[in-house]
Amino acid sequence: MVRMASVLGLVMLSVALLILSLISYVSLKKDNLFSTPRYLGSAGPRLYMLHSGFRSQFSLKFLDPSFLPAGSGLNDNLRGKPMKWAFNTTSYLKQRKDISRYVDIYKNFTLVKKNVRVGQLLHYDYSNHKYVFSVSNSFRSLLPDVPPILKMHYNTCAVVGNSGILIGSHCGADIDKSDFVFRCNFAPTESFEKDVGKKTNLTTFNPSILEKYYNNLLTIQDRNKFFLNLKKLDGAILWIPAFFFHTSAPVTRTLVDFFIEHRAQLKVQLAWPGNIMQHINKYWKTKQLAPKRLSTGILMYTLASAICEEIHLYGFWPFAWDPNTGKELPYHYYDKKGTKFTTKWQESHQLPAEFKLLFKLHNDGLTKLTLSHCAS
Repeated sequence: MVRMASVLGLVMLSVALLILSLISYVSLKKDNLFSTPRYLGSAGPRLYMLHSGFRSQFSLKFLDPSFLPAGSGLNDNLRGKPMKWAFNTTSYLKQRKDISRYVDIYKNFTLVKKNVRVGQLLHYDYSNHKYVFSVSNSFRSLLPDVPPILKMHYNTCAVVGNSGILIGSHCGADIDKSDFVFRCNFAPTESFEKDVGKKTNLTTFNPSILEKYYNNLLTIQDRNKFFLNLKKLDGAILWIPAFFFHTSAPVTRTLVDFFIEHRAQLKVQLAWPGNIMQHINKYWKTKQLAPKRLSTGILMYTLASAICEEIHLYGFWPFAWDPNTGKELPYHYYDKKGTKFTTKWQESHQLPAEFKLLFKLHNDGLTKLTLSHCAS
């Protein structure tokens, strides 16, 4: 009888947990449920309930195990009581030294002419070794003679992610004050300057962007649009990770043809990293971060560590709600109004785990992670 009661109890507990999970899922779909802000007077700091009650505490704490538990320093930061940040030079320099043990960033930043020959077969970081890219004379001619960052050294750098948290942040001026600005995946700045700034010194360009936003340059309109957006970079570095996946090969050839045709009209500096990820992955594995693929944001942080004395992060927030207002957010700050937050990144990345690690680095003084709105 006692055994039957125990089994019945376990069944009831399992059913209860299932019901709670379903309720949480439904609540996550509702607009701003349980997210009403509380204020400590009109002149006092705003105190938000971090999506108080069931929505936050169950769905974030339990359904997403990589998220920091309730009561952590993160929650204090999001509730209007940000901890004072101080740069820890000693720890930062130690991290730079640790990274350099796994990857020589200057050497691996880009392929250079002297190390590549026509006809050479290049492999891909994340594809089967049977896939290769044959180096053409056109591709080799686009390679720089030396890495563009070879003699670069800056005091303060901004690494700008593309999270929707930047909407209404007024962080543009702060970002533009930085000595060097890294951006991710050719993200637009025009019409978003107030929140994301307009200064760009380096932006990544995943070959898939050409397919997604420029129709593989199949029409005159597509080509003109791409050309005009490249003109806006005006001497910045375009960092093209063409050797992550073999599926990028056709787009890479299209890019090569385009740059050959227009290189006399464009001031952009091209950089084509080889198999840099095999080295960078090894470093982050020592920090218990080993997703299928690291995000572009944390990759840029890694590169910045070689040339920057201090790194500030903006737009690194992989969740569907704004910690400052409680309102729902799109995945990217430039997504069309009404675009729902996507979780497609789960196929390749571990963004909450990366965020947790970056937040720890912030607390330890290695990098400044901006989550609140900047001064207007």
